[in-house]
Amino acid sequence: VKLYNLKAKHGMSDAKKILSALGMSYEKIYACPNDCILYRKDYEDSTNCPTCGVSRWKEGKDAILKEGVPAKVVWYFPPIPRFKRMFQSHKTAKSLTWHAARKSVDSHMSHPPDSRLGNLLMINGPSL
Repeated sequence: VKLYNLKAKHGMSDAKKILSALGMSYEKIYACPNDCILYRKDYEDSTNCPTCGVSRWKEGKDAILKEGVPAKVVWYFPPIPRFKRMFQSHKTAKSLTWHAARKSVDSHMSHPPDSRLGNLLMINGPSL
């Protein structure tokens, strides 16, 4: 939401400058206007959505499709650089690791991972 407000207030170029200054990369992915699919991998060269049949491109004022102007664009932010930035701050890192650092010892659940099921998931998580 903050990125949207930034884009609306200052324009795309300022949003891109701020993101690059923060070291946050992003990838633009074209999407179906009805949120059916993302136009990548198998659908990268498609012009219409295989699910709903809607065109991938915006319509102009005269109802002519504008090739090259996507109807919907999704900004994908890779999670690893974001996690690295979040853990750079000691205060934020402490908040993010709270559930691992504050295990309950008095058998009262203060956080869902403290429950029996939570412990089972922590132990057997990758095998489930």
